[in-house]
Amino acid sequence: MKAYTRPLTSIVIALSGITASYADTLQDVYELALNNDAKLKAAEANYRANIETEEQAFSQLLPQIVGSASYTKTDNDVLNKGANLNPGVPNAFFTVTDTQTDSEDENYSISLQQKVFDLPTWFTFKGGKAITKQAEAQLAADQQALIVRTVEAYFNVLRAKDNLEAAKAEEQATKRQLEQTQQRYDVGLIAITDVHEARAVYDNTMVQRLSFEDELGTAYEAISVLTGHNHNNLWELREDYAITAPVPAERDEWVEFALNNNHQLAAARAATEASHLSAKSKKMEHMPKVTASYSYNDNSRDGDSHSRTYDADDFFYNDTEGSTWGVTLTIPIYSGGGVSSQRREAYERYNATLQNEIDTRRTIIQSTRSLHLNVMTDVQRVKARARSITSTRSALEATEAGYEVGTRNIVDVLQARRSLYAAIRDYANSRYDYVLNMLKLKQQAGTLSPQDVINLNKALVTASDPTANSISFSAYQP
Repeated sequence: MKAYTRPLTSIVIALSGITASYADTLQDVYELALNNDAKLKAAEANYRANIETEEQAFSQLLPQIVGSASYTKTDNDVLNKGANLNPGVPNAFFTVTDTQTDSEDENYSISLQQKVFDLPTWFTFKGGKAITKQAEAQLAADQQALIVRTVEAYFNVLRAKDNLEAAKAEEQATKRQLEQTQQRYDVGLIAITDVHEARAVYDNTMVQRLSFEDELGTAYEAISVLTGHNHNNLWELREDYAITAPVPAERDEWVEFALNNNHQLAAARAATEASHLSAKSKKMEHMPKVTASYSYNDNSRDGDSHSRTYDADDFFYNDTEGSTWGVTLTIPIYSGGGVSSQRREAYERYNATLQNEIDTRRTIIQSTRSLHLNVMTDVQRVKARARSITSTRSALEATEAGYEVGTRNIVDVLQARRSLYAAIRDYANSRYDYVLNMLKLKQQAGTLSPQDVINLNKALVTASDPTANSISFSAYQP
């Protein structure tokens, strides 16, 4: 675990100076997630449980020592009566014997057994070490997954806020358009159909705004699941946040790096290794085993016997001690086929984990290539979306001018305005897509760390900052 948990330890120290206010930066939310996310807590508990496998396996290679002690006290009172009444025997007599005996027994023993040659136990220990490697890699993967889940939840809120703000602006614009259209109709400049068209679009924008309000509430709840706190005032992404291509730019280099560093793949490889060693352990159950043993025993007994009949006392004491050394050779001959069955089962489980590793490897290759392509596309998409806002704004202005002179109708105006606000939303969404896809690409490559959270946090500003999403909320207003 040491190699995988240091990044988290360092980030907790780095974040410890952050105030616990829930008007939150990304670092605030991430720190809370580190301390409160149930999935990460479960992953850490699983890690601690899994590394005990190695400890338990190693314990079987060490001497097994057992000690015992016993104490026994015995009190006996024996009364014997007898008579000789044989007519042929003169002087017939009666006998009575009363004897009381007290004794104490003490016994101390210690025994030691040491496996000298036991291949199944050895391979089980080696398998335990592989399970520890698997647990470390899996925990590192879970730690990276928390980063992605936290950033994704955080930016889903920002995405929903941008969509809602654009929807509100569009609703206000269509409301004014409806009012203007109604005024034109009232003075007889246009037909009632234009009013109906404007009202229909206005109603649709209201529905759209309600939908985005619901999405924003859901996004806030998703963050609460991670942190256990409510968050209502998140910082926003700077408008000048650099959208750049991944480095290196070559896709195959990212794939190669992922194959060497991806934590999920490392966990799958370790699982295959552990399963293979377990199969070897079962196979070696047919081999002889040699065990050395030593035992020491000390037994003492003392007491007294008193005869009331003859008024006589006897005392006794006995102390016996001894030790035994031995070597035992055990040769499995036949166990009803059970050992062979366990061996076959273990090798089939090894085959299953091997196929899982192959599947994981192929999935990582595909995911890395796809994410790299997505990021490269996102870079171009963000630029195109920014240009689209300018062009759709110009198109709306031209359409409105045409409507004023009668060359365009109300439907053209409404459609042009919808295109503008759709372009605004698409631009904001494309920026968030880039951020998340870039983090996921680093996750696949195994390079994602809390430092990425720190770096990304530097690109956030308060909502009141003039650099916060300026292009998204400076849309054309009629």
